[in-house]
Order: sequence, then C-alpha cells, then structure tokens
Amino acid sequence: MIIYLCLNLGIILLSFIYVSGIKNKTGFCNFSSEAIRTQNENFNNKVNINDEFLHWFSGFTDAEGNFLIIMDRSYVKLRFKISLHLDDLKVLQIIQSNLNIGRIVEEQNRNRCSFIVEDVSGINTICSIFNNYPLHTSKKLDFQDFYEALLIRTKNKKLSDSNIERILYLKNNMNSKREIFTYDIKKSQIIINPNWFIGFIEGEGTFGIKTGSSLYLQVAQKNTSQDCLNAMTNYLINLSNNTKYLHTQNNKILPLNVTSTTNIRTNVVSLVVANTDALYYYILPLLDESKFYSRKVIDFKLWRMALILKIQGYYYTLEGKNLFLDISEILNKRYSTTISTDNVSEIINNISKRFEDIIKKDSPFDIKLDLPHTENVRMFSIANRSENPKIVYIYTNEGLIVGSPFTSYSAAHKAPQSKQPINQLHK
Repeated sequence: MIIYLCLNLGIILLSFIYVSGIKNKTGFCNFSSEAIRTQNENFNNKVNINDEFLHWFSGFTDAEGNFLIIMDRSYVKLRFKISLHLDDLKVLQIIQSNLNIGRIVEEQNRNRCSFIVEDVSGINTICSIFNNYPLHTSKKLDFQDFYEALLIRTKNKKLSDSNIERILYLKNNMNSKREIFTYDIKKSQIIINPNWFIGFIEGEGTFGIKTGSSLYLQVAQKNTSQDCLNAMTNYLINLSNNTKYLHTQNNKILPLNVTSTTNIRTNVVSLVVANTDALYYYILPLLDESKFYSRKVIDFKLWRMALILKIQGYYYTLEGKNLFLDISEILNKRYSTTISTDNVSEIINNISKRFEDIIKKDSPFDIKLDLPHTENVRMFSIANRSENPKIVYIYTNEGLIVGSPFTSYSAAHKAPQSKQPINQLHK
C-alpha cells in the first residue's frame, strides 16, 4: 500500500486557522484538538513512502524521537530530532533516505549521531506523517503542542506578543517539563499496529537472557503513557490467537501472559514476557515476519538462536548449553564503546556456524507434540537419568566402603557405613 504524504501543508493549514479556539488558563487561544488531528487531505507535492515503514517510524519515534521548540525573542524554530549511539548511524540513514528530508549530524567526541529536521518543508512532512500515523505514548502530547506552534507560525508572518507568549508556554510545558498528561478521552481506543510495535521494540525493547538461562522480551515506558502500556499488553495477550507455530489443535500450550513491573525511582513500567512457550509459539511468529531497520535485528537473531536451543532441547546438552551461554555473553553488549573485543563480527559468525551445526542433529525434544516446555524438560530428564545413571563412590578413612560404587544417591545413603565420616566422589 502506497501512502501519499503532503510536503507542503498549503491551503489546508489556512483552514485550521479559522477553527474557533478555547481560552486556557494562560489566557491564550488554543487551536481545537479536532483541528490539530485533522488529516492532511490536500496534497501539492507527493512522495511515495511505504505504509509499513511509516507505521514503524511512528513506533520508533514514540521510543526515540523528540519535538523541540527553539525560541530567540520573536524568532521561532521547530525541530524534530532522533538522537542515537554512533553505532546506530545506519538506521538514521535509512530514515533519511525513506522520508527524503532532514540531515544527519555525527558527534564523534560524544559517540552520538542525530537525524534532524528543521526546515519548513521537512517539518510539514513530519507533521503530515504523525497526523496520519498517530503516536501512542505521551510523546503524542508533545507533538500536539509542536503542531500548534507550527499552525501559529504559519498563520502569522509576524508573531504578535500573544503569539510569542503562547508558543513560549507550549515550549515550557513539553518533554521533560510536562506535568499535565491529559489525553482526549473521546478518541477511540489505541490500536497497536504490528509495524508500530516493531519500531517501538527497536527503540525501547530488550531481547534478553537472564542469569544465563531464562529468555525474555521486555518493553518499557514511563507510567505517564499508561493508555499505551495497556494497549501493548492487550496486543501481546491477543498474540495467543496466533497458532502458526502450533502443530495440533488440542495442544497444552498456555496463553501468553504479560508481567508488569514499575521502577518506583524512575516511574518506568516494564512489560515482560518470559515464558519459553509464549516466546516461541506466540511472539516469534510476529518477529519472524516483521522487518527490522536498526541494529536490534542482530540482537533478535542471536536471541532467536538461544530460544530455538531452549525450546528444542539442545540447551540441555553440553554443546547446546555452551553455545547458549556464549550467546548470552554478547547479547545487547555490542556497542563499540563498551565491548572489550574488536572481533564482534567474528564472534557472531562463529556462533551462527555452531548453531547451524547443532540443529542439524536430532532435536532432544519433539516440539511437534506441542507439549509445554516444562513437560519436555521433565521427560528428557527422566530419559537421560535412566540411560546415564549416577555412579557414586563412598570412601571412609579405611578406603572404599562395601557395595561402592552405587547407582544412585539413595542407594549410597542406605549403605550401613554411610553414616560414618566419609569422602564422596560421584560421576
């Protein structure tokens, strides 16, 4: 689907100007929320931009973008900015290439790079995008204030004192200075688009491995974006309806569960999916069919290998466990400013090759049975224990006791001499 976006708001901006305003507490006239939300339907200069990319860009902006109003007396400059680690330069180049606007600034001394839009045509395009592909977090409020400032500036060739005072009020109550988070309750419930979600994950998501064994997917956001957090929770839960990776109708795989935790110090809410079955059967199908644009795709691919090792049982073999641990060592630790090795690509290539070699072997678990992961682990443990029984040697000061070696700890414990001070060696 091709979406045509306006590069110049032209006449449509003028139509906003005559919408009746509402006096706020500062005494200045607000443009109605209806005017601010109006879609840009008149197109002068048209560009072709992929619909899926624009949904992704909206999600990525919710995670990483900033709307800024810069003032110098009566001079007003509007700036849209995405600032990332220098290693993430490529994604900014992709954004610039797709939108055909803005410039990229590299700050080598700070290891930062930024995509910046501040010319009139570019700002009009940015506003046109977010009127058609709405933001969902509290960043939407910043965009609305930013957009109102654009409308004021567009209407008035010369800003009056009241215009300047209104824009200054907007500027001083945006971003980190915002204290009031009032949303339009008349607006329909937030609907999460899959591409928006991927964009948001690439900015605020984590493909993680905890304590070298437990996999999880986490997305985080300030509690001031509670409506968005609720929408994401519902979106994730509804992924349980995706049965693409299931093989049987009467399976015992439980629906996806989302855990929510709040950091009291930072007011950041983390949504976490940590069940191995949910990650493989419900989350992975979405991720596999989605397009990533940032370096996060490398972390996803590494995390995906670890998930396959776990769900198919290779993790419970010595070779698979070692590979899993090697993946956890490099996952999310690949920035050039923090990693201690220069051969990251070589390490990742080595991991990929070892993974391909391992999965060529018969899987320890038969996932076609659609059994819960815990059940597969239990059956594997029983089978493995019966095929490779424990051998326990018990020694006293006089040497090996009668009956040793034993085939289990239980049998060794029942030996008459086992109550004496002993030295134990098992294998």
